[in-house]
Amino acid sequence: MIEYPPMGYSASTYLTQTNRLLVSGRELLLSLDDSAGAAGKIAGLEEAARPGPATQLRFQSDAPPHGGVMDLAGEDPEDSLREILFEVQSANMLIAAGLATEGPRPAPSHLSQALDQIEQSQAAATAPATGFLFAAGSSVMSADLASARRTFRTDAQFALDRFVTEAAEVIQSVLDQLKKLDPAKIADAIEALGKPFHDAVEAGRLLKKGIERLQNALRGLLDLLGSGALAQLKERASEVWDKFVKGEYTQEILARTFGVSETGNRIDGILQNANLEIAGLDSASNALRPLTESYGGKIAIVKGLLAAVALIAGGLAFLHVAMPWLPLLLGGAYAALVGATVLIGMNYAGRAGVLWWVAGVRDIADGLAPPSPAGH
Repeated sequence: MIEYPPMGYSASTYLTQTNRLLVSGRELLLSLDDSAGAAGKIAGLEEAARPGPATQLRFQSDAPPHGGVMDLAGEDPEDSLREILFEVQSANMLIAAGLATEGPRPAPSHLSQALDQIEQSQAAATAPATGFLFAAGSSVMSADLASARRTFRTDAQFALDRFVTEAAEVIQSVLDQLKKLDPAKIADAIEALGKPFHDAVEAGRLLKKGIERLQNALRGLLDLLGSGALAQLKERASEVWDKFVKGEYTQEILARTFGVSETGNRIDGILQNANLEIAGLDSASNALRPLTESYGGKIAIVKGLLAAVALIAGGLAFLHVAMPWLPLLLGGAYAALVGATVLIGMNYAGRAGVLWWVAGVRDIADGLAPPSPAGH
């Protein structure tokens, strides 16, 4: 197993960092009528937007030796996603401050919206997502073997279906945002992922600083997914976009990508094994509960990332100046969220891919299968 040093933002660290952003942002908002006072508040906001101490975005460079799941040394990639969310929200606040104070037509409304987005995301990014989970505190203790088989099959299907549904919701929201951009630039934006980006020299100081933070967050997301994920991320994002342009994108495509039907068939075959035991089946069923909770937490943060990027897109539209780099930047951010959502879902479903964060549904099921005979 590959071990990584501790990194990212725990729930409490994320709350501390974003609360500082909220306080400084509100102070700036209240001071906008006083240009002299606003200058000091801008400095406070810039300080609050600085990344926290001792953070390092994890880079999943290679597959685990001999297969298996990454050993994250007690850390969860969810912490990294929170750190990336803070980067995007900091970018949003800096851009909002620039819109409110720079240029001939200040637009303070975006600053208020940026503050609202942080408040809305705090609970979702720091608490377990319970909207689509199993009953709180539930644990399987089957009375007989038939019941144990039935419970695992039902719960596995429930988890797979929820993974698809939640991912589809995110992707549809991204597609709704992509429709607002020049469609001719989306393919270019996907292809440009991972490449150095042209500086936004036309922007003011705070706007440029915010755009740089957005770029940093995008690099952080790609680094978190790993060096081997970029090509597949582009492939998945391109597949979704191409199907959408042709009017062929459906949730069923996502279900096939996650291997829902294949995994269901695999589970059916495993459950026919005469050597299964109640304890093993119940243990597998109980493993699905933290798995769905873990997935829900990551998807909640991805939704927060999407909301923050969408606000940035809306804010930059206020500038009303020619920005040829904007569709590439925003299109790339949206495409990265699509690709990341698909790759994370594939991992949790247990479909072979480039992420090894968790043992997915199919992996849990395979743990029930009898070992292959020697020599086979």
